[in-house]
Amino acid sequence: MLQHLLIRNIAIADNIDIDWQPGMTSISGETGAGKSILMNSLNLALGDRAESNIVRHGEKRAEVVASFNIERIPMATKWLIERDLDNGLECILRRIVSSDGRSRAFINGQPVPLAELKTLGEFLIDIHSQHAHQSLMRTDTHLRMLDEYAGLGSKTAQVKDAWVSWQGLDRKLKQLVQNTAEKNARLQLLRYQCDELDELNLQDGEVEQLEADFKRIDKSTVLLAGAHTVLGKLGDDGDVDLTSELKSALHLLQGLNDSSTHLSNALSLLDSALIQIEESSHDLNSYIDSFVVDDETRFQIESRLNQIHELARKHRVHSPELITHQHGLRAELNELKNDDELLISLSDDVERRKTIYMKLASSLSKLRRKKACTFAAEVIEKLNQLAMPGAKFSLQFHPDGRASAAGLDQVEYLISLNPGQPLQALTKVASGGELSRVSLAIQVVCAEHSTIPTLVFDEVDVGISGATAEIVGHMLRSVGARGQVICVTHLPQVASLGHNHCIVQKVQGPETTSTHIHQLQADQRIDEIARMLGGIDITAQTRAHAEEMLRSHLHAH
Repeated sequence: MLQHLLIRNIAIADNIDIDWQPGMTSISGETGAGKSILMNSLNLALGDRAESNIVRHGEKRAEVVASFNIERIPMATKWLIERDLDNGLECILRRIVSSDGRSRAFINGQPVPLAELKTLGEFLIDIHSQHAHQSLMRTDTHLRMLDEYAGLGSKTAQVKDAWVSWQGLDRKLKQLVQNTAEKNARLQLLRYQCDELDELNLQDGEVEQLEADFKRIDKSTVLLAGAHTVLGKLGDDGDVDLTSELKSALHLLQGLNDSSTHLSNALSLLDSALIQIEESSHDLNSYIDSFVVDDETRFQIESRLNQIHELARKHRVHSPELITHQHGLRAELNELKNDDELLISLSDDVERRKTIYMKLASSLSKLRRKKACTFAAEVIEKLNQLAMPGAKFSLQFHPDGRASAAGLDQVEYLISLNPGQPLQALTKVASGGELSRVSLAIQVVCAEHSTIPTLVFDEVDVGISGATAEIVGHMLRSVGARGQVICVTHLPQVASLGHNHCIVQKVQGPETTSTHIHQLQADQRIDEIARMLGGIDITAQTRAHAEEMLRSHLHAH
C-alpha cells in the first residue's frame, strides 16, 4: 500500500508531502491545478522515462520519493530479498532527475538501474488511465486484460521465458542451416589443402636446415679447398709440417734434462699445443668427410626446397610459417566437422524447448478458456449496473492463433449493445461513450481480482455522468474497501464516495506559481463537492446538495 509521497521541484510543484490512507481516496481539483503533475510524479517513482524539462524552473534537480508497505505483496518481498534490497515491510522508491536530463533511481537507499525500478513498480501499483478505453481498440490488449483478471501473471511469464528460450535457439539453428552450403564448400577446400600439406610432410625446422645445407653445397668447393689447405699446414702434406716440428722441439727440450721452472712450463705448453693441433686435424678431416657434393644430393635438396616454397606461395605464407598454417587449417577443419554434430544436437535441443513451450502454452490456454466465461459474466454484470442492461459480452478465441511470447491464443472481445443484435467485434460496434463504460466495466472487474493492493484510476470516469457516475463511485469504493484506491476524478458523484478526499490546488504569487495537495476535512470536503457541482460560485443550494451527497454516502459500501 502507498503510504507516503514526496514531490520536490517537478514542474510547478515545489514541495508536495502527503500521507495516503487505506480505502478509496478521491482526488479533485480545477482543470490545470496540477493533477497530472501528481500522476506523472508517481509514474516517475515507478520507473517511467524522465525529461529534463520536468525540473522546476531555476532548480538543479527534481525528486520523487514513494514509500510503500509491502506486507500484502509477497511477490515484491521475494523480489527484493533475491536482490538483497529488502528493508522489512517498508519499501522506498526514490527518483532524482537533474536539469541536464540525467536520472538516478534508488530502492531502499541503494542505487539501481531504471529497469529494476520499473519491474518492482509493477508489483506495487496498478494504474488505470483515462486513455485505457483507447487500448481496447487493440486486440492484443484483450488478452492481457484476461490474464490480469485470471491472475495468470506467473504463468504468462513462464510461457514468455520458454518462448524466448525456444526462439533464440531456433534462430541459431536456422543460421547454422543457412550457412550449410557455404560451410560445405569451405569444408571441401580445407580437406584438399590439409591432404596436400599432409602429403608434403614438412617437419619442424626442415626449411631452415635445407636452406643451410643448400648454401653449404653451393660454396662447397671453396670450403673444401680451405679445409684441405689448413690440414696440409698442420700435417706432412704441406710446406710446413707443424706436427713434426713440434715433436722435434719437444724432443730437444726433454733432452736438456734441466729442472728449471721455465723449461718445465715450455715443455707443458708445447705438449698441449701438439695435442690441440692433432685434435684440430681430426675435426678438419671429419668436416671434409661430411661433404657430399655429388649432383644427385644437390638436386634432391633443391627440389625439396622448390616444392616447399611453391606450396607456401600458394597458401600466401612464408615457408617457415607453413607448419603453423597447416595446424590452423586442421583445427578449422575439425571444427567444421564438429558443426555437423552440433547441428544434430541443436535440432534436438530446439525440439525439446519447443515441447516445453507447447506444454506450458497449452496449459495456459486451458486456464484462459476456463476463466473467460466468468470474466465475461462479471463484465456483463458491471455493464448492467452502468446503464447498459441489454448488453452482451463474450471472448472469442481465434482457432488460428499462432505461437508467440503470449502463448497460443488470440482473443477478441465481442459485444452486443442491444437485444436482438448479434455479437460483433467491440472495435466495430461501440461509440465513444459506450466504449468508455465498457472499458470502465472491464477495468473494475480486473481491479476486483487484482493481487496488487494499490490501484490508481486516473479520470477513468470520463464520458459518464448522473446516476451512472454514482454507480462508478460505488464500484471504486467497493474495490477500495479491500485495499487502496486512488481515484482522480471530475465527477462529484464519484468524489463524494471516497473514504478520503484530497484536493489539488494551484497557488499563484507575484513571481511564482506552485501546486499543492492536501487532505480535506469535513467542511472543506462539502465546499469542494459543491464546487464540483456548481462551479466557482458556491450557492447555499449547491452546498446543501453536496452535504446531502456526503451524508448519504457516509455508510456507502
